[in-house]
Amino acid sequence: MKRVLQATVLAGCLPMAAIADEIPRFDVETQCEMVASIGGDFSNVTYNGCIQMEQAAYNRLKTEWASIPAGVRRQCEEVATVTGSGSYSTLGGCIDMETQAADNRQSFSFD
Repeated sequence: MKRVLQATVLAGCLPMAAIADEIPRFDVETQCEMVASIGGDFSNVTYNGCIQMEQAAYNRLKTEWASIPAGVRRQCEEVATVTGSGSYSTLGGCIDMETQAADNRQSFSFD
């Protein structure tokens, strides 16, 4: 019985591990429609620019996603979805800042 329970728990965890290595799927069109509607009237220029920016960010992130530490991925995914739909540009910016901060940790001084 104990082995069956362990196998069931392990099997349940495996798909989540595989999914965690995949870049999240955001509703980019909805995000860009929201951005393009800020200020009242819908702007096709803003919408198209948003789609291009999000596509470039997604293309960059999908090649490096698996190499980004899981904690950074989780934290930045939360930041990127704060508006609801999600933004790959925000996700990429967050990851860049977290990576730079980790490479340049500050220290406190009593001087």
